[in-house]
This record gives sequence, structure tokens and C-alpha cells, in this order.
Amino acid sequence: MGIIDIQKKIFQPPFDKLRGQLENLFLKDYISGFYTMTDTDSEIAANSATEPRPPSRALTPTGGYLTGFTYSLQPYIGCKFSCPYCYVQGLSVHRFHKPQLPWGEYAHPRIGIGDLLGKELARHYKRQIQNQLSIFMSSSTDPYQGLERRWKLSRTCLEAMVEYPPHFLMLQTRSPLVERDFDLLVKLEDRVWLSITIETDSDDVRQIVTPRCPSIDRRFETVRKAQEMGLNVQIAVSPCLPYSSVEAFAQRLVTHAQRIVIDTYASGDGQQGKRTARTQIPKLYETQQWPRWDAEEAGQELYQWLRKSHEQHVGWSQQGFTALSRSAS
Repeated sequence: MGIIDIQKKIFQPPFDKLRGQLENLFLKDYISGFYTMTDTDSEIAANSATEPRPPSRALTPTGGYLTGFTYSLQPYIGCKFSCPYCYVQGLSVHRFHKPQLPWGEYAHPRIGIGDLLGKELARHYKRQIQNQLSIFMSSSTDPYQGLERRWKLSRTCLEAMVEYPPHFLMLQTRSPLVERDFDLLVKLEDRVWLSITIETDSDDVRQIVTPRCPSIDRRFETVRKAQEMGLNVQIAVSPCLPYSSVEAFAQRLVTHAQRIVIDTYASGDGQQGKRTARTQIPKLYETQQWPRWDAEEAGQELYQWLRKSHEQHVGWSQQGFTALSRSAS
């Protein structure tokens, strides 16, 4: 078999057939960067960037940064919002993704996850341990990225949870698409908190750092609509990006949300900033002549201002994110 035949075999879709076969010499070289993708390989990679990948399980036991939650729930693998600071870039789910693509260039719908979740929740109810269900949705993807319009996987997951309610659900997103599912969230009542990521009050900063993400004003509008529906709403300033002024940003936050969590790269990436240091963020901050990316002064100033008048409703980093789950336990 010639080298061209071997290349075709290695990159023959579906890529699922290649999982766990890192002992293959050519695949090792490809992942290590020694293999250069041909035009044919690039075409296959493009076609495979959004291919469905059915899950073997819906709920994943969690801990670490999410201590207090018992499970995470990821309707998708990858995320098209392409946030350059996302810690998932350093995890094996991305580093060994096949085909090898930059972070933000792929997102795979985990088709069937809603039905699978329903079965897993039903088993908890049958064993009468549903009070152990404290779910974070989602920690390594955005459940309401653009693909959700077509696949509706997050909606099917919520439908399963309406039938078998968990003890607690934190729904984390930055997308106004979540408004479509307010009808289901209302049915979960106080079992659910909607957490909307709003890292800054400056849309200029947003366009520089996360140009694929919804505008700041549009996200604040989603928060307003959620409150009008009677939902519990948290704003996650995570990570805290450069903002206009402490008072202006803080006033806007407290006007819109019942609860606020502030986080920074150094406190929140799980490795005291080491993961972020390996991303594009340090160079981006240098290019924009912003304060050091790993400085926490701006985040702390915002946090301290908010604590003066809303102490019981403001959290910092990990403890802030997990406080609601721990209090619900």
C-alpha cells in the first residue's frame, strides 16, 4: 500500500472509526504536526466539522471547578462561538479531536442526547435518588450556539427534565436563542437558574475578543425578558474583560440580574492562568495595549463595588459559580 493509499484510509470518514487508534504511526504524526493536510484532507475536515456524534451517555459526573454539581450536560462537542480564552482548548476533547481543527471551527450535535437523558433521569427516579441530580448545562460548549436552531438538542434535554425534574439545574449560555425555551424553563420553577455570560459592557471589546458572540445589548435584553418571565437570572462576568468604568458596568449589572458572578483568567481557568497563557489572549491584550491579561484588579474592583450594596447576591469565581448548587443540596 502506498503513502497516498494510507492517507486516504486514515482520513476516510466517518472519523469515529479512528477513535482510540493513536498507535497508528501516521495518525500520531498528524496530531503532532508532522503530517501536512492535503486539499482532499481539508475538504473532508470541512465536511466533518459538524457531523453528528451520538453520545454513549448524557450525564457526565463532575467535580473540580464544578464541585457542588454532580453532573455536567453537553448537548454538543465543540463550540462555534470560538471564544479565544476558552479553557476547553487545553483539554483532550479538543487536543485529540479528529479531524484536527482550530478551536471554534467545529461543533458536533450529540444526536439522541435528549432521549438518553430521559432514560438516565428515569433511573434516578426509580432508585429515588433524584435529589442527587445537580446539573451544570454546559461546561465545555454553549448549549444555544447556532446549531441549536436546527438540532434542538438543548430543548429536548429540557423536555426530559420537565418530565423528570432534577434537584437543581444551572443553564449557562451567552445566546439569546435560549429565549425560545423560556416556556420549558418556567415549568422547572425554582429548580433552575439561567446564567447569562456578559464579560463586559463594551461592545467594542466584545467585537475584538469574541466577534462571533451575540452583542452585549442583545444579551442584556435576554436577561430582561427572562426576568419578565419570572425566571431566576444570574449574570456571569466570566472572564472579566476590559469595561467602561466600574460604576457604569456595575449599575447595569445590578439593574438586570438577581445574582452576579465575577471571574478572571487567573482565578477561573482551572490552572491559575496557565491555560490562558497558552491561548491567543496574552498576545491580543498586548496588541490592544490593554492592562495585563492576568491582572485581577479590574475584576476585584467590580466585585468589591457590587458587594457594597448586593453582598448576598454577588459571587467570586469558583465559589460564586457553585454556591447555588451547594445551597440547593
